[in-house]
Amino acid sequence: MLDFDPHINLCKVPKSKNNSAMKYILLCLILVLAPGAHAATSCNDDANAARMDNRIEDAIEILKDCLDEELSRLARTYLLLGLAHHEKGNYRQAIADYTLAVDTYPEYVAAYTNRGLSHSMRGDYKDALKDFEQALEIDPNYMQAYYFRAFAHEKRRQFAKAISDYSVAITLAADQYEKSRVVYQRGLAYREMKRYDSAVEDFTSALEINPAYVSAYFSRALVYQKMGEEEPAIADYSRVIELRPDHAEAYHNRGIMYRKTGADHLAIMDYDKALEIKPRYTRAYVNKGYAYLIPLLPLLLVLALG
Repeated sequence: MLDFDPHINLCKVPKSKNNSAMKYILLCLILVLAPGAHAATSCNDDANAARMDNRIEDAIEILKDCLDEELSRLARTYLLLGLAHHEKGNYRQAIADYTLAVDTYPEYVAAYTNRGLSHSMRGDYKDALKDFEQALEIDPNYMQAYYFRAFAHEKRRQFAKAISDYSVAITLAADQYEKSRVVYQRGLAYREMKRYDSAVEDFTSALEINPAYVSAYFSRALVYQKMGEEEPAIADYSRVIELRPDHAEAYHNRGIMYRKTGADHLAIMDYDKALEIKPRYTRAYVNKGYAYLIPLLPLLLVLALG
């Protein structure tokens, strides 16, 4: 149901203020001794120089910043691993990677949000919602947490909650493109609730931002079709075909609309085009057969009555 974009921005890990100075120093020393820790050499040298100069507080602050940078880099590596596994459909491993990210850096909002999405994709909505709540507790203005929580609500068919989250996400969208995606998703939720006027309004708003948004034209056409408004539906399906000439469903659905207006010859042409693109399109074969048969029914009835 969702025309869904699962990618989110990879933000820098925020600095934590909950660790003691001694913990920072000990962990930083471990990182220095570990393989691949050369990036930390400069800040550790600076800290050591401050220590040798008896500037202990300065040394501690330098080491804290040093450790923050190293933990940030490690957590982001786990996040990227999680994203890669998520994109392969390996949601269980993605969850494990995101868990390592938040274990490394407990305030990593993006890791909680992505882990919530992977939980949702596995159908584990209870844990997904916990992760989204955690992310929003850390950053109440994190748009993606609202967006993906709305997705989880939709999967549970809690469309009113989804619409509420999408509405907040719209106000937090970073740019017009992102806003158009969220407005479109809210339109889909309205459509599921059979609030067709609101759905049309959202799809139209998305198209005002992005006039080449194929999915928004197609979804608005479907709503017009459900509302029995043939001409607007035909216009939107035609626009889809202009933008995506290989869109078999748009040809097929426009054919249905043409039949409703009595233009059976145009309907047959659209069914043929849909079958040219998608040769095993069963519904197109069936509806093409009806388009040929229905005009003959009065004649067949006369012949049957003799």
